[in-house]
Amino acid sequence: MITFRSKTDVTDADAIFSEINSRFIAAIMMHDQLADYFDFLGLKGYKRLHEYQHLAESIERRKICKYRIERHGKLIQNAFSGEVKMIPDSWYSAKSISVGKGTKQKAVEDGFLAYREWEEETKEVYQIYAAALLEKGNVEDFTLVTSLVDDVSNELKEIDKIILDLISTGYDMVHITESQKELHKKYKKRMKEIEVE
Repeated sequence: MITFRSKTDVTDADAIFSEINSRFIAAIMMHDQLADYFDFLGLKGYKRLHEYQHLAESIERRKICKYRIERHGKLIQNAFSGEVKMIPDSWYSAKSISVGKGTKQKAVEDGFLAYREWEEETKEVYQIYAAALLEKGNVEDFTLVTSLVDDVSNELKEIDKIILDLISTGYDMVHITESQKELHKKYKKRMKEIEVE
C-alpha cells in the first residue's frame, strides 16, 4: 500500500522537480520493501529485480539532484510525505518457512499488480510534468523528464512480460520457482552494469 500521491497541478519547475524527487524517494522505499517481500517468499529472482531497481532508481534520483544543481544552481526540496508499506503486518510475526503455496501465489500476484500500478501512475505523472515544462518553455527540463518517461515505459514493458507469463501459467508455483534462477542471473548482471557518474 502506497499512500504517497504526486501533486499533478504544479507547473513551476522547482515544484515539479520537488515532486519528482519525492516520487523517487517513494519508489526507492517500494523497491527496498519488495526486495524483502520476495526474499521472504524465497523468490530470489524477484528479489534481485527489486534490488536492481532500488539501486538504479537511487542513482537516477542522484542524477536528477545533480542536474538541478549543475544546470540551474538550485537544490531540490525534500518534501516527501506519505507512507510506503508493501509488506503485510502479519508477515513480521511469521517465518518464511511457514508461508504456504496459496499465500505465495497470492503474494506474487498482489506484489506485481501493486508494482505495475505504481509504475503506470509514475509514467502518467511524469508525462504531465513534461507537458507543463514544455508549455513553460523549459525545453532542457522537458527533455530530462521525457527521458524519465522512457525509463518508466521500459520498466513497464519488463513488468508486463513477467505478469503476462504469470497469468499464462495461472501463477503456477512450479513455473514461478523455476523462473527465479534465470531472473536472478539477469538482474545480477544488470546490477554489475550500473554506472555511477
